[in-house]
Amino acid sequence: MLKNKKALAMSVLCAIASVGFVVSASAAEQTMHGNLDEVVVEGSKDVLPGGLAKEAVTIGMLGKQDIMSAPMTVSEISNKSIEKFGSPSAGVSDVLSLDPSVRANVGTTYNDITIRGFRQTGHNYYVNGIPGLLCQENIPYFWADSISIISGPSLGLNATPLSEAAAGTVNIQSKAATSDGNANLKVAYRGGSSMQEAIDVGRRFGENDRYGVRITASNINGDTAMDGENLEQQAFSINIDQKTEKSKTNLLLMYDHTDHRGGTSAIRFNQNTVTSLPEAPDAGKNYKPDWSYNEYDNFIVAFNHEQKLNDNLSAYFNAGYHREDWYGFIDGSPKINDNNGNFTISMNNNPLAGTKKIVGAGFKGNFKIGSVANEYLIGADKTWETYDMGFNSWSWSGSGNIYDLKKWPAVVTPSNGVDPYRKAQMTGWHLVDTMTAMDDKLVVTLGLHGHEVSRVPAGAAKQKSDAICPTFAASYKVSDNITVYADHTESFGIGSLVPTGRGYANEGEMLDPAKTKQNEIGVKVKTGDFLNTFTAFKLTQANNVEKQIGSLTYLLQDGEQEHKGFEWAFTGQLAKKWDLIGGAMYLDSKDNKGNDVNGASKWSGTVGAIYHPTEDLSFIGRMTYLGSTSINDGALDVPSYAKYDLGASYKTKLNNTPVTFDLMCYNVTGKDYWSAQSGSSSLFVGAPRTVVFSANFEL
Repeated sequence: MLKNKKALAMSVLCAIASVGFVVSASAAEQTMHGNLDEVVVEGSKDVLPGGLAKEAVTIGMLGKQDIMSAPMTVSEISNKSIEKFGSPSAGVSDVLSLDPSVRANVGTTYNDITIRGFRQTGHNYYVNGIPGLLCQENIPYFWADSISIISGPSLGLNATPLSEAAAGTVNIQSKAATSDGNANLKVAYRGGSSMQEAIDVGRRFGENDRYGVRITASNINGDTAMDGENLEQQAFSINIDQKTEKSKTNLLLMYDHTDHRGGTSAIRFNQNTVTSLPEAPDAGKNYKPDWSYNEYDNFIVAFNHEQKLNDNLSAYFNAGYHREDWYGFIDGSPKINDNNGNFTISMNNNPLAGTKKIVGAGFKGNFKIGSVANEYLIGADKTWETYDMGFNSWSWSGSGNIYDLKKWPAVVTPSNGVDPYRKAQMTGWHLVDTMTAMDDKLVVTLGLHGHEVSRVPAGAAKQKSDAICPTFAASYKVSDNITVYADHTESFGIGSLVPTGRGYANEGEMLDPAKTKQNEIGVKVKTGDFLNTFTAFKLTQANNVEKQIGSLTYLLQDGEQEHKGFEWAFTGQLAKKWDLIGGAMYLDSKDNKGNDVNGASKWSGTVGAIYHPTEDLSFIGRMTYLGSTSINDGALDVPSYAKYDLGASYKTKLNNTPVTFDLMCYNVTGKDYWSAQSGSSSLFVGAPRTVVFSANFEL
């Protein structure tokens, strides 16, 4: 039965996208004969047909490149996709998973993802090219204009992060004022009793629209569609920019406050006593006390400036600041202890606070050697971090059964402060040269990156590590509609600190940075208004494993973890009335002993489609598929699942005010399912059926 469901889900995915390939090819043929009506694309001129992804993609510090010339797997998801496919349960993670490289967890507490099998949190994301400015939980995204995803290690092309993004980078671009200006009011029902009110106002002014201001504000409050869960979040941003022929500047200021009660998280399974995975429980139930909570504030500053010095040289300066104050933390994860779904849960109180300061500067220039055009970058950056955490003896334990839940009585929860935990500094440098030749058909990028990090854990001596890694990428335009590309990229983390208190004989030792390598080849094919990208890849990363030497246990680097596979990504218009985005990935993940990595499904895929029968009416659908896998080192089999979302959008006017009504039903079949995440033996319970209704007024 499971095999049939898997075959059906993947068949639907392939069939829809194949239709896109064929219909788009037909459209291209009609265009050649002048028989196709003009296609009007919503949004800015830099989007691909259908408006769901960008044609000019952001390549880290190198800036914008045409997607057909970019010598690597990269996509940039547009604001249209963010608005149509972001969900109350998974938020920005649901949007990121429109890229087939990305798999998102479905827990509401943390917005974690994996890229080609390697985990990332919000700490790994970039904002306007600056790393380390976001927290890990409930990332607000009303301020976001687009999201760029580079699949594969790309440290040589991005500012140096303290939290390494080993298998790819996520860069969120903020909304900036447009020449037309905007004033939008959004009111949304988000399931349960949860509501959202939001505003988005932008204006340009000055000679030649030199200056721009864009302000967004969002308020979310109420019980969610999950029993016992409540989310309150207030987020505010102001984006100020200026641009002239010789300079461009952008300043983003953002603040958010979140109070999340009874948020869902992963469920663990006892390796010794659970021999068969229990059936997935009710997705609408909460398996944690409703008095558990996470409450925190974030304050963010992102500054970018580029100054043209002459026709061939410009200078840039970037700066960022992030203050995260996670003063409310009473949380824990359930652990199932038998095949009948009986579990225990322990709650702890560990508040934390962190501050990051980032600066980067350098030069960008261009020159020619014969017929070869060169665009180079020389830069350096530095990050300072202080991280404080509260450790105390308060704890609470309870028990229950996932099929027969009880309500735990409220307890008196403490309010504790934080103590110094560690300080860190990271210094990085970059050398990158992009060469274009053969009438712009051949693009070659060569890069070299180095960094040095020092960390001072509280009460311990300073630890240092350093690393250097190369980047090589090349693309060749076989024709205007076909590009082949290949790249080799490497990445290093900041080194691992062997934790204390876990019985390691070498506790407190700094291990060498774990090296990640990727080799990738691919082809990009445009057929009419449809873009397909086919990619094969292989990633390896050094493993940190426990080693028994005599009677002592050490944590050491030994062997490599290997992830290899292939992807198919697509976006565009099937025809004048159909917009499509999505793809599929096959991933074979092995640990240093050649065993399957826990939670790493071999197959996954997603299709998002929008059908426009008229200019004012749209129907929206999405299918998400995750294949079967195993956890607890192969002891427990996790079945595959396919989830469906359906909705509609209607544009009209109320008293001459344009308004768009959106209705979406997530998990429309109400399916209960387990969802796995690569590299983990914990599982998430799928989000319940949730109905969302919103009205967006253009004032």
